[in-house]
Amino acid sequence: MELFFFDREVLTALPKAERSKYLALVEAVVIPDGRPFFIGADGRPDTDLDGFCTYLLDPRRGSRNTWKTYANQVAVFLRFLEMQKKSWKDVSREDLKAYYRVRTTGEFQIGPAIKGQSWNVVKSALVHLYEYAVDAGLIEAAPFKYRRSKAMFGGATGYTADFGAKPKPEPINFISIRQYKDIWRPVLAQGRNAQRNLALTDLLITVGLRISEALSLQTHQIPDPDNLAYAGKKSVTLRVVGKGKKPRLVLVPKRILRAIRFYIEEDREVAVASFLSRSKTNAPKAVFLSERGTVLSPRSVQAFFSVVSKHTGLHLTPHGCRHTFAVYQLEAMIKRMAKNLKALHQGGADAYRQVLNDPLRQLQLLLGHSQLATTYLYLDFIEESEALVEESLADWTGWETSRDS
Repeated sequence: MELFFFDREVLTALPKAERSKYLALVEAVVIPDGRPFFIGADGRPDTDLDGFCTYLLDPRRGSRNTWKTYANQVAVFLRFLEMQKKSWKDVSREDLKAYYRVRTTGEFQIGPAIKGQSWNVVKSALVHLYEYAVDAGLIEAAPFKYRRSKAMFGGATGYTADFGAKPKPEPINFISIRQYKDIWRPVLAQGRNAQRNLALTDLLITVGLRISEALSLQTHQIPDPDNLAYAGKKSVTLRVVGKGKKPRLVLVPKRILRAIRFYIEEDREVAVASFLSRSKTNAPKAVFLSERGTVLSPRSVQAFFSVVSKHTGLHLTPHGCRHTFAVYQLEAMIKRMAKNLKALHQGGADAYRQVLNDPLRQLQLLLGHSQLATTYLYLDFIEESEALVEESLADWTGWETSRDS
């Protein structure tokens, strides 16, 4: 069984007559780009697994990245079962336990063992596979049980598939803002493609975007920060599309937008000219391009991050910029809330509203986290969190004394 993904661009290489015929067929049956297919030895899609691929296209899983991730994980699982000479529809709970052991210990596999949140992704893919199979009547029951779970915040309860151990949270990668400004950024400024790399990295670290969100930005989305509409403001609102095609609004400092626009007008134009010299098609609309004018890939970004990390001795990844933003932003908001506490006994209801403006929930919105529990982990990395708590408690004690007197 082999996994393939539909790519409309492949059809452009066909002769004109055939290309028109196949494009019309694609439009008639509505095959979206990125749609997975499991192809059997006979060259045809496997009927049951193709039903699962259709199941993945549900609007709740509208992201191509989600389709690709789940389909790839199922493909790995199918190869494991093939070695056991077992059908995926005959899997037992013991088989799932064995698969968990193999994937998390690295035994009998070429690649490294998975850990942390990676197992949750595998688990989610398999849960979707077997929930589809039950709904479609392919199996009577899923090869796992469900247990009741309770959300960390809000008290809501639900059910989660119970197989595999609960992974331990992995340490997050971040550096201090001072380390970035004084050490990391100067080295970045001296490297190749400095104008582009500075604009991109500054955007990641000051706004907290995912690398996929930043690289999907298009030139028409970048506003002119010097437009009169933004006069008197330090930042400008930008709409980005995150995981699951969920849009959110973020605030981008004006200086970052100016740097991006300078790049668009200068180095990016050179990249576009390089692209047009080799291709008759229109240049990509993405903001960040490679030297050849193609859309900059996450792997290319990781490459120049690795170079700077090695040179400075400060390890930072593209996603580490998001963590740096989160830790710095949360600490700043908690400090502000601590100051607001002192005004509580003077400001009445307005002060209550300031205090109850939960920094964690604000950060959740800024980062686009669907679950507040994901945001909660950043509390562990705030250097002054314990001191802030003690200061707040001391303030409360002081108010009680003043009121009693």
